[in-house]
Formats: sequence, C-alpha cells, structure tokens
Amino acid sequence: MMYIDTNAVIAYVDELDPNHDRADDLLKSLKGNKVVSKLTLVELTSVYSRASLNEPLALALYSVKRVKAKIADVDFNEALTHALKLAPLLKLKTLDLLHVAICKAIGAKAFVTFDRDIVAKTNMMHKIGIEVVTKS
Repeated sequence: MMYIDTNAVIAYVDELDPNHDRADDLLKSLKGNKVVSKLTLVELTSVYSRASLNEPLALALYSVKRVKAKIADVDFNEALTHALKLAPLLKLKTLDLLHVAICKAIGAKAFVTFDRDIVAKTNMMHKIGIEVVTKS
C-alpha cells in the first residue's frame, strides 16, 4: 500500500503545476493500492477553497478519484501517537509529520511525494519502515 501525499495529488490533477509531468509519469507507473487520508481531503479542500473554486470538497473527492486512490480508514489517536514519536526523529513541519504518521499508522510501506523536506529525510524514513517514492 502506498500513501499519496497531497502535493502529488495536486501536481497530478493541475496541469499548470510545475510537477505535473513528473506526477503524471510517477502515478501512472505505480503498482499496488494507493491511499490518501481524510487529512488529505481537508488539505485539498482548503487549497481549493483558497483558490475560490466552487464546491471544493467535491473537487477534493474528484482529485482523489483521479489519482485512483482510496481514502484509508485511520485511527487518528494512533496516528497522533506515531506523530509524537516521529517528531524528534524526522523534524518535519506539522502537516508533513501528520501525513507520515498516518502512513505509518495504516501500515503503508511507501510514501509518494514531491515534498523536498520529506525527500531529504529518505534515509530516516527507510529506518522507520517507509520508502519515499518520488521522481526527479
């Protein structure tokens, strides 16, 4: 199972995004189950709302469908417990940390992202059992 970071979803669906071509190649090449979380939906809805797009939640759900991901069932208490343990190891921004903690909590083995801060932590992510998947 692969957790798709919000930035990869946006890059895939937004043809004007600078990472669109990379996201298109990467997401089409992935084999296996792709998942996001309700945190992803919140983040997408927020991005679309700030862009003054109509029906931001519907657009967020459509975006998840476009990347062929399912919305994972997450025990957020467990995810927050993981976040507390991972914070001193990864030293990521809060939303990034929460996505990684959710990935860990649901047992996903890969984290698909274009986030430079997360990509820079590839070795540490590997040590906690998560492969960082990106395309340069």
